[in-house]
Amino acid sequence: MPGLIASEMHARAQRQPDCNGFATALAVRSLRQQGHTAPPSLLAVLERCRSAQGGFGFWPQGLRPHWAPPLPDDADDTAIMALELYLAGRLTRTETRRIACQRVGTRRIARLPVLRPPWLRTGVFATWSRSAGGQDMVDCTVITNVLALLTATGLEGIPGARESMDLLNRALDWAGDDETRASSLSPFYPDAAEWLLALDHAAAMGCQGVSILLDRVRRTPWGQAAWLRRAAPDHPICSSPYGLAVWRSPALCAVRSGAEAA
Repeated sequence: MPGLIASEMHARAQRQPDCNGFATALAVRSLRQQGHTAPPSLLAVLERCRSAQGGFGFWPQGLRPHWAPPLPDDADDTAIMALELYLAGRLTRTETRRIACQRVGTRRIARLPVLRPPWLRTGVFATWSRSAGGQDMVDCTVITNVLALLTATGLEGIPGARESMDLLNRALDWAGDDETRASSLSPFYPDAAEWLLALDHAAAMGCQGVSILLDRVRRTPWGQAAWLRRAAPDHPICSSPYGLAVWRSPALCAVRSGAEAA
């Protein structure tokens, strides 16, 4: 499909080429942040990532690679893709708000596992768009992307937003200057640089409280290092939980570098 940003999946000794909507969406975001207009072909990719249920998934419909398991819609892809389509005029404000409420806002953590990090709390937005008895994995980068969508569409007051902002602050309190702890805050992102980029974007969207959090992250040693490596060709952009399979996208990183230089 034209417009897909290339990436590669690494899992143990296995390497698989992959073109997915997630890397494409991040490229669209990067272009927009630098004042560029995304080509229509990239936006068409995001539109095709929308499922019959109304949310968005990692791959365009019908283009999931043979080696990948079927996945439900998720809050991260839904937040990133819906926001870019809205800002590009491909979704109305009403439709974007409906997506945010129905596919993200209604899915919140109701129960916590017995073994859990001290920063985890109930009431925050879940990662997957599926019914799992109120339990799900919590990812700080995902939550940050959700808060950016809610702010951009005037939904920052819905249930779950305040709890999610509180969780981000508690998570950073716990991580402090420890890069290993910081990396564990986002199980679907193996490099804390992506959380830093998500915070920077959410702050630019006007998300209340994120600017202070962003300044705190930038003052940590790992935050300073993360900013330097965010566009390196070997930078990992996402993963399966806790890095069992990792995606890298030199093409996305080139867009980031090129946009910065433009």
